[in-house]
Amino acid sequence: MFRQRSTKGQAIVEFSLAATLIFFLLVAAVDLGLIFFTVQGLNNAAQEGATYGSRWLTGPIGAARLDEDTIRERVRLEAGNQGGIGFVNLLDLNSNGIPDVDPGSGAKEINADTGNAVVDDYIEIFAWADIDLDGDPLPDATSCYDTSVSPGGDLAKRGYPCYLQVIVYADYNFVFPLAPAFADEFRVNSPFVVLLRG
Repeated sequence: MFRQRSTKGQAIVEFSLAATLIFFLLVAAVDLGLIFFTVQGLNNAAQEGATYGSRWLTGPIGAARLDEDTIRERVRLEAGNQGGIGFVNLLDLNSNGIPDVDPGSGAKEINADTGNAVVDDYIEIFAWADIDLDGDPLPDATSCYDTSVSPGGDLAKRGYPCYLQVIVYADYNFVFPLAPAFADEFRVNSPFVVLLRG
């Protein structure tokens, strides 16, 4: 005659092991999704700054320069004056809870690691000359500024098309509970390159 065994205890143990693994995989998937959306937000901001900067150049008569402060402001305000699009706060790119530029006084927060303004470190702006005329200025890595024209330079590399590159960085704080074993945060970035039209 067969005796029926109770498997209630075994089922609880199996469920707890499986649920723990499923929970960690779910939270890791959420983190990856949030990183993806953060990068998309940075891409939109970089595109906004580069598109604006490629058209509106400044400088004294006879010299053309990028208006870097206005480009950075366009990047920061791409999502409106609240700075957030739900996934990244463009007004606090280093995610420390302090606005990178004080909205009242306009004072810039200083990065303790570099001594530069946070907004300058987290929004980089370059003007590249396409020396080999292949439509991709990045491998050439030659600045488009001609410093012999005037003090501060001029975007007048004659014979070469000039491109504007805007790179936006942001610190992403992990949601995944085991991530602090590796790092508390992860720096994500998105570059955008556009031909200067001005």
